[in-house]
Formats: sequence, C-alpha cells, structure tokens
Amino acid sequence: MVASLNLSIFINLKNQSCLYMPIIHRITVIILVLLSAGCARTYQARYVETSHFLDDYSLLKDGEDGDALLSFWKEGTNWAAYKKIILEPVITSKLPDSDLNEMTHAENHRLTELFEYRMREALKKNFTLVAHPGPNTLRVQFAITDAESSILLLDFYTAVYPSARALSLLKRLATGTESFVGKASVEGKIIDSQTGELLMASADCRAGGKTIMGAFDSLDDVEQAYQYWASQLNYQLCRKQGHTDCPEPE
Repeated sequence: MVASLNLSIFINLKNQSCLYMPIIHRITVIILVLLSAGCARTYQARYVETSHFLDDYSLLKDGEDGDALLSFWKEGTNWAAYKKIILEPVITSKLPDSDLNEMTHAENHRLTELFEYRMREALKKNFTLVAHPGPNTLRVQFAITDAESSILLLDFYTAVYPSARALSLLKRLATGTESFVGKASVEGKIIDSQTGELLMASADCRAGGKTIMGAFDSLDDVEQAYQYWASQLNYQLCRKQGHTDCPEPE
C-alpha cells in the first residue's frame, strides 16, 4: 500500500515537472526578449575596410572613444567660426565584396537618400544648411561603402534562445560582430567650402545589436547605423564649437 502510494506521488511529481518545464522555458525566452529590447540598436564593429572615397588614407588614425574607427581632425581648426554647412549628396563608394553590389539601383538610391535625410535632420539643429560656398561654411560629404542586411529568422533565433545567444556572443568576441545581424560602413570628409582645406576625414563600421526592435526589417540595423552617424557628427561638431548642451548619440 505504501509502495503504491509513493509510486503515485512520484508519477504526479514527474507529470507536474514536465508541465512546468515548457512554462519555465517560455518565461526564459520572454525575459531574454525584454532584456534584449534594452540593448543598443547598433554598436561599433572592431574594424572597417576602406574604399577609394578619400584622397589620403594615411591621415587616418585609430579614433578615440566616441569617434569613428579611423579618423582625422585637423588640429588648430577654429570650429566655432563655422555657422553654415553645405551638405553634399550622399554617394556610394562600394567595396569589392559589398552586398551593395547585389542590390538594385533603387535599393542603393533608397539607402543614400535615407542617410542624407538623417544627416540633414541632425545637422540643421546647430547649423544653417546652405547651397553655395562662402565664409564660415563647411562642406560635408559622406559615402556609403557597405551595407549588409540581417537574416531575419536566424537573427531573431540567436537573440532569444540561450544556447544560440551564447554562440552569437562568442562570435562577437572572435570577429567583432554577432551572428546574422546587419552591418554598415561609411566614410566621410569635411572641408572648408572656400579654401578646400581638409578639416575632418573618417571611416567607420557599425553592426546590429541583438534587439527585438526592428526584428521584422532586414535593413533596420543599417538604418539605425545611419541615424547614429548623423547624431554623432552633430554631437562632435557641437562639442568642438565649445557648446555644453550637445545631445549625445544613442
């Protein structure tokens, strides 16, 4: 009688544990989703491959924290004197193995238009955007050198499942980017609109973070990188002009 009772209790406990395991698994997934929603949408990659957009790449040095991976800022520049900006159209300067080479003309055009729009919206907060060279005027131009879309299903899977998430983090430690995320690279330069003197040059690469936001748009990581770079440039110029209320890029 006692043995039968113990066997019954064991069976009930086993059935309950089998019932609870899927629930625990679902709770774990939900927690990971919530945590990933608070992570950065994009982050700076470990290295950037340069194209032929800039005239002299020997000027570029490793950027400091908050700067591009490779950058040049001319020392002694009186940035506070500049009040206007000519924002040149964003162009493409494709790397040989870039996914941009596989995209249609319309897709390439959409990316350049989007990046230019982000730049315009950011820079007009602290500068007057003009169309012609003149005193106290900067000429800003950027080129998209690479854009790689995320693989949506695999990106989502490696964001929410613990074992796949761990492997993705290991990949980031090894290569600088996580698994199946989008990635974008750009190069930029700023010159004095009258003298043509080079005042800034940069090359940078950003990759998508493991977040649920934008999980259904394969180019969301690329678009978020454009938003970051636009905000970053506005912040850098604002700080170099001596302002203290400059909004930091997110």
